[in-house]
Amino acid sequence: MDFTMPSVEDLTGSQQESYTSVTSVATVVDEKCEEEGNVLSTHTVAEDGAVEVIDLFLPEKRYMFERLNGKIGRVHQSGATDHHRPKEESHHAVRIFDYSCIPPLDDETELPLKATQIDYNVEPNTKSHHTDMFEMTKVRQDQDPLPKLVVRRGLPFFLMFHFNEKFSSDTNELLLTFQFGQAAAVSKGSQITVSVNKGIKPHNWSAGFSKIEDSTVTVQILTPNDCIVGKCFLIVDTKKRDPNEEDKRCQSNGDHFTATVKHTTFLRYHHNEPIYILFNPWLKDDQVYVKDDKVRDECIVSDFGKLLVGNYKQVVAVPWRFAQFERNVLDCCLYMLDAVHLEHTARGNATVVVRNIASLINSCEDSGVLLADWSGHYKDGTAPTAWLGSVLILEEFWKKKGPVGYGQCWVFAALATTVCRCLGIPTRCVTNYSSAHDCDGTNTINYHWNIRGEPLDSMNTESIWSFHVWNEAYMTRLDIPDSMAGWQAFDPTPQIASDGIYCAGPCPVDSIRQGDVHLRFDTALLFSELNVNRFHWILRDDGSWRTILQKNIAGKAVLTHSPLIDESAPEESRDYVDLTDQYKCAEGTKEEKAMLLRANTWATNAGVFDKGDGDVRVTLDQNTEVVAGTSFDVLVQLQNRSRFNRTAKVTLTLLSTYYTGHRKYKVKSQTFDVVVCPLKREQVSMRVLGEDYAYYMSDCATFKICTMVRVAETDQLFVDCTDFCVLCPKLDIEISEFIQVGRSFDCTIKLNSQMPIDLTHCEWMIECLGVTPATKIVEKDLEPYAQVQLNFSLNPCRPGKTIFMVSFKSKQLMGVYGTREIEVTD
Repeated sequence: MDFTMPSVEDLTGSQQESYTSVTSVATVVDEKCEEEGNVLSTHTVAEDGAVEVIDLFLPEKRYMFERLNGKIGRVHQSGATDHHRPKEESHHAVRIFDYSCIPPLDDETELPLKATQIDYNVEPNTKSHHTDMFEMTKVRQDQDPLPKLVVRRGLPFFLMFHFNEKFSSDTNELLLTFQFGQAAAVSKGSQITVSVNKGIKPHNWSAGFSKIEDSTVTVQILTPNDCIVGKCFLIVDTKKRDPNEEDKRCQSNGDHFTATVKHTTFLRYHHNEPIYILFNPWLKDDQVYVKDDKVRDECIVSDFGKLLVGNYKQVVAVPWRFAQFERNVLDCCLYMLDAVHLEHTARGNATVVVRNIASLINSCEDSGVLLADWSGHYKDGTAPTAWLGSVLILEEFWKKKGPVGYGQCWVFAALATTVCRCLGIPTRCVTNYSSAHDCDGTNTINYHWNIRGEPLDSMNTESIWSFHVWNEAYMTRLDIPDSMAGWQAFDPTPQIASDGIYCAGPCPVDSIRQGDVHLRFDTALLFSELNVNRFHWILRDDGSWRTILQKNIAGKAVLTHSPLIDESAPEESRDYVDLTDQYKCAEGTKEEKAMLLRANTWATNAGVFDKGDGDVRVTLDQNTEVVAGTSFDVLVQLQNRSRFNRTAKVTLTLLSTYYTGHRKYKVKSQTFDVVVCPLKREQVSMRVLGEDYAYYMSDCATFKICTMVRVAETDQLFVDCTDFCVLCPKLDIEISEFIQVGRSFDCTIKLNSQMPIDLTHCEWMIECLGVTPATKIVEKDLEPYAQVQLNFSLNPCRPGKTIFMVSFKSKQLMGVYGTREIEVTD
């Protein structure tokens, strides 16, 4: 059929009338349609968006026309975006030509059915996909009233489509397009179009009719088990099935044109609400599948946990609210991936996602979330010990789109846990006690002493951290042997650059244990944190150095929070599970020797170093129950195993240190001359008063006891550095027994300080999800040995069990916590 394209003025009243029902604005031609060419299509979107577009696609040119209020207008723009989407989702900016005429549709043209509404069936879909714990999927009167659909890949979900007329699959065709990101394209795998058929196909993008009832159609949709993880938008195309479609011919002459047009009419519906797709640890074919229900509940579902700090003899549990299901957290996590321009096609690979998360958590990269600081001075931010959870950090980052201050290793690891669990990757925090940080990659730590038997801080650049917290994520990987599947260690704390970014891992935990340091990523680095020797360099009177080798000083224990409380276990160990044997072979075994040989960790100068053996045995006997501010004794036992007198010079030095092992202040040093009779014991004691150290405590209240013992008769030399921390007081929380939504209740927090000095710059941090947002309360300065009582009222907004958490900090005392589980009824 030939027709001439008229100008606007040439259109008759009846022709103009045929367009009066169309209210439209110019939009952008879909690239796929352009490639196919020769399609005359009518695109429509939701009524509230008032966007209905008629596009004419020709093989060589793109034509777009604007009709407003029943009039045919002229398009005067050189670029355009999708007007019906949020600004940040606009895409396909292309050149638009200036035309003032369009070909009229035939009066006989029968338009396809028009989609008027889509129901995402949020409640049943999220329940079957284990995503109903996300706050964004619920209707909250004080929040966005429209619930969001969050699903997990590889599982079917159901959408309900409403049309303006009765739907029949025999006469109507339904196409669904899913677009990920601003530059979605078929060639990139970020734009997927599926035709709705009779059923779905396993392991593929597919859609099938589930139920057709008059003008309402329920469609079952299946995503593949390696689907992109992220936020996608849905486009619905409808067209009539016409077996007698006719080709029409257009002629061009001067201002007119000819082209072959396949007479097919589409109606397009752009839905404004996104669909969120996550990893699926419940699906056997998914990369992050976890078989054990208890592990999955702890590492995906649980939004509360404890971070283990202190040292291997004094394990301290810090409460943390991961809050991975809170409103806006998922959007914030996806924004983080956008900020580093991670290609959407890579977001279906958990290995790539985890490595990028590890680099995103710290702010060494431009788009990082959290600033690192170990200085002890945090005037322009929040002290790492004051944080109670991830929500406040992510809210601040989301608000200002810039890094938040401040974090240290346990905060970085906790935040990474939140992001990974939110995206569906099973993740947990792991603490390595006595964690080596080797600066030169030799798998050795060098420690220097002066002539007086005191540490030479200016030369001690390498250190053993009292503890270091990293993460484990559970997954299979395509880039390593299948035998290495399972827990993969990764570290978001910025230490050294790995392939140009500040992160480490993920690397298989099994490869660390077996010494396979060549496997990706950064296995050698994590291996060294668990397996190094320390060499003590002692300055002699003549200026030369004496060296002593100290083995097995790193990786004293590797622990993670226990999801269950074992009442039969000792009270001090109920908070954790011991993972040490998963990271290290038993010391002295053939397996350990083989591991060390594989890892090439034996020093090339072995044999040069003195082992420090002798007949006087030295033991440090330290009280581990010292409360911050109270006095204590540093005790050393000397046992003479010979039949002769031994004269020993004992030097004890107490350093206030950061948990990284670096010195903050020398508290006290004392030297003793002791004669130990044959086969007898002697004890040396250094008294430390609360006033001696109270002014100089670091964030984590950590200290280092440095001991040097010289035996005159045998020239035996013993040196050692032992971590020690004083215990912060616990906060006592008193809350009403009956708590109900909408009714205020009273809360009292009590602090009993043993500090013998004034506490200045005091702050409380209170957090209880569903009851109160994270709140900071500034407190006046406290006098020595203060007993404080803080009273206030709260009004819960949602029912369920939750954890009330509070922290206290001052310039002199930090890391004071209290928790209490409460239940809010309707």
